[in-house]
Amino acid sequence: MLKTIMLALIAMLLASCSRSGAEAVDGEETYLIIVFHVANDRLDDFLPIMTGINEGMAGEEGFESAVVYRNADDPRLFTLIEKWESRELHRDHYDRIVESGDWANIL
Repeated sequence: MLKTIMLALIAMLLASCSRSGAEAVDGEETYLIIVFHVANDRLDDFLPIMTGINEGMAGEEGFESAVVYRNADDPRLFTLIEKWESRELHRDHYDRIVESGDWANIL
């Protein structure tokens, strides 16, 4: 499970660094797609994070919305799509949650 999460995070970080014609430019609206594969013994801890994500993130500068999808065939697989006002504001948010230790708690 940890390997899957780490691979997803690496892919997310690499995607944010790569250049393509469809990539958001600094200052433009940004969408993030994050996939979580949750261990059975952590599901009860993880569900409240996903169900309260819009309320929990409402105070974050630049956060616009989030949608969580749960896989019907594998209820431990979640896809989170976040919408941000800009790439820079998401970067600031990400730096804050890493520094605070909250990202480690999610992992």
